[in-house]
Amino acid sequence: MSEGGSKPERELVDWVIQAELAIRTLKERGMRSARLGQLLGAQDATALITGLQQLQHRAAEGKHRARVVMQELALDRETFEAVPYLVRERAYGMARQAGLDQVAAMLLTSTENPNPTAREAMSDNEYASESVGERCAAARRRDRNKLDRLLHDRDYRVIRILLDNPLLREQDVVKIAAMRPTRPEVLESVARHRRWASRYRVRKAIACNPHTPPPIARRLVPTLLQQDLLAVARAGSIPEEVREQARALIEKR
Repeated sequence: MSEGGSKPERELVDWVIQAELAIRTLKERGMRSARLGQLLGAQDATALITGLQQLQHRAAEGKHRARVVMQELALDRETFEAVPYLVRERAYGMARQAGLDQVAAMLLTSTENPNPTAREAMSDNEYASESVGERCAAARRRDRNKLDRLLHDRDYRVIRILLDNPLLREQDVVKIAAMRPTRPEVLESVARHRRWASRYRVRKAIACNPHTPPPIARRLVPTLLQQDLLAVARAGSIPEEVREQARALIEKR
């Protein structure tokens, strides 16, 4: 069965119904992630694949709750770590064998770039005239001029603190997510943030940034609107595997 098939969906598996219910009743992202992890962790490989495929179909058809579930699963890679490794491994193999590449991509939980050491983070950070500790302290304060400068910081530890500053605006976070060059760990910090990662403009900026680790980009691409999928598919600077995924989604919608 192909991911983009036109045949009517089979009856929804129970965990998909429960996942969409969680989106309706739970407003706090931490609670949503916990519930989704609980649901995923209780599935066998077949139910996991079937449910993810149904969610993808429903999201592509414009079902709002399915789109939000897909968004939450894309933004919090640790949710899938609730699935026992052997189950996840079997589901991934089954999905690949069945040609369900988008389902398989969702089951990948590892990132391809480790966090940098302090020396590595400092070595290519042109804004690091102060120590990491000083910049982390400044990221907690309310000096707007200083905050504007810290938007360019390439140390993920500074950015993690900055993202929690109440003075930060969505346009600031979009700027961080769209920054080039930047470090993959900075983009991962934005992608995992409870508040900002749910904003569509932020997700789009992360998905379109060529420095985003491919596993993160592949989880975000299915949450994009058609016109933004086109932009990803045509962007020569984005890794080919991500552009190929965007093209496949365009053909199936």
